[in-house]
Amino acid sequence: MPERKNVKHPLKVDQIVPIGFGIVLILIGIVITISQISKAKLIKMQLANAQKFEVKELLAQIENDLIDGETEQRGYLITRDENYLERYEARRNTFKRHAESLKQLVNSEQSQVTTTNEIVNIAQKKFAELDEAIALKKLGKDQEVLAVLQSKKGQQITDSLKAKLVQMNQQHQQILAQTKQASDQFQQFSTILDWGGWVVSVAAGISISFYVVRWIMQPINEAANAVSTSSTNIAATILQQERTIVQQSASVNQTTATVEQVGAFATESAKQAETSAEGVQQALTLTEKGVSTVALTVDGISELRNQVMAIAGQAAHLSQQTSQISKVSLLVAKFATQTNILALNAEVEAVKAGEEATGFGMIAKEIRNLADQSNESAAQISLLVDQVQGAIDSTVLVTQEGTRKADDGIKLAQETGDAFTNIADAVKNIFFNNEKIVLTAKQQAAAVQQIISAMNNINLGAKETAVAITQIKNATVELNETVQNLQDLI
Repeated sequence: MPERKNVKHPLKVDQIVPIGFGIVLILIGIVITISQISKAKLIKMQLANAQKFEVKELLAQIENDLIDGETEQRGYLITRDENYLERYEARRNTFKRHAESLKQLVNSEQSQVTTTNEIVNIAQKKFAELDEAIALKKLGKDQEVLAVLQSKKGQQITDSLKAKLVQMNQQHQQILAQTKQASDQFQQFSTILDWGGWVVSVAAGISISFYVVRWIMQPINEAANAVSTSSTNIAATILQQERTIVQQSASVNQTTATVEQVGAFATESAKQAETSAEGVQQALTLTEKGVSTVALTVDGISELRNQVMAIAGQAAHLSQQTSQISKVSLLVAKFATQTNILALNAEVEAVKAGEEATGFGMIAKEIRNLADQSNESAAQISLLVDQVQGAIDSTVLVTQEGTRKADDGIKLAQETGDAFTNIADAVKNIFFNNEKIVLTAKQQAAAVQQIISAMNNINLGAKETAVAITQIKNATVELNETVQNLQDLI
């Protein structure tokens, strides 16, 4: 399987998405905030311009108030009509309101505040000069009224007022020009900022998209390909292991059948040993009868010798079968070790695959446990086989000893009848040995039954392993489908 470089990334998928969109949203928020501030400041400038135009209008109204007031004053001086006087008073009150409004509008510009105060003072002097003429007219002092009108004081006040109004208008025009220039510059800056913010936001979005594709989606795709390759290799390994398990199960079944045959042979040996014991008992009885039963004793001993040799042959055959059982047990242990190694490799691959293969790792671990149990069962079988082999060796020794004693008994019986006592003792020994043979044969049969039980357990473990392998294969297929869905999504 090809190695995949483990590249560490500063950000994960669940971090880059909110952070990336957060950066874009923050940029948009900054642009919107600055745009709103710019708009608010632009509106403030526009309001300031509106106030400047209102100042200009108030200056014109103050000038009109003075002109109209002087006109109404002249009408009253000529006609002494009170209506002119009332309109004059109305103009003067209007002038006061306009002057107060003008002061409130220009209170933020110190230069205009000074000029406004001067204009208001000059206008008040003008109205005072007009009031003086009206008062003289009311007293009937026409000559003095004429002198006031002909004096240059009123003209000087008017000229001074006009000069201040011109100065005020010039200052106002200059401020308007500066305000308009600042407003235009600020509006241009706001436009540049809006477009610049849009460009920066788009660039940030493109950069984040590139980062996601380059550092997130591409590694995910590579990881998906690696998982797909690993799962394919695992599937192939599992298929091979499944075939191995099937072969192992067949071998275990064959071994079980062989051990059952060994058990049958052991049972038969026990029966034969019991039969031999009965023959020995009869031989002992015949020996006690004396010389008349010597021939029968010899025949019985010969028969006993043949049976003992048959037992020896069966024991040798059983020894060969136990050797085969030992080989099968070693083969099972070898298969269990290989299964353990394969399960360990599968578990390691599951750990590499990550959270998607957690179930596969648990199944691999279970397979290892089953392999360990199989190994332990094989060890128990080997121990039982060693015990059976030891019993077989004892049986062989006993049968050899019995054969030798039978030969000696036959020889002694043929040579002399006086040896009947010794023959009787020998027959007794043979009887005891046969009892041992019977006991050994029964123990051997019990051991073989234990071996059969152990082989059945191994067979059951092999079947469970096959079921687990099938589950792992199904999980691998599901893993391949999941990886394919992930690749289709990417």
